Amino acid sequence: ADDNRFPVYPQRLVADIRRVLPSEGIVALDNGIYKIWFARNYKAHKPNTVLLDNALATMGAGLPSAMAAHLVHPDRPVISVCGDGGFMMNSQELETAVRLGMHITVVILRDDGYGMIRWKQANMGFTDFGLDYGNPDFVKYAEAYG
Repeated sequence: ADDNRFPVYPQRLVADIRRVLPSEGIVALDNGIYKIWFARNYKAHKPNTVLLDNALATMGAGLPSAMAAHLVHPDRPVISVCGDGGFMMNSQELETAVRLGMHITVVILRDDGYGMIRWKQANMGFTDFGLDYGNPDFVKYAEAYG
């Protein structure tokens, strides 16, 4: 966790979140290439504290999963880790979280593209097409919800 490179590498993020989140804290992962780092390196200290949709790999599931975890365990800290693509698929749910007074933390990993899809398609020899997009200013986006 002494790696000060920027942008932040997934390995550093995994180590930092594990260091600051108490053992009963919940991390809800969206789906993206960073998920592999969490799945292999994040040590869960208690059952059901790592929410990972690995079967269907549903993009956009991170924020709603964190919200559900907060509803079930309102006394525990909850962190949602999302790629920018997955976050934008359900980002409007920030309004619900704010309206319901949910205290969750959202971490967005930004690469302005569908990184995991790019990686898998490149391994199959496909042309890189339609995988880049623009993002809003995420700080202003969060501020807009209060």
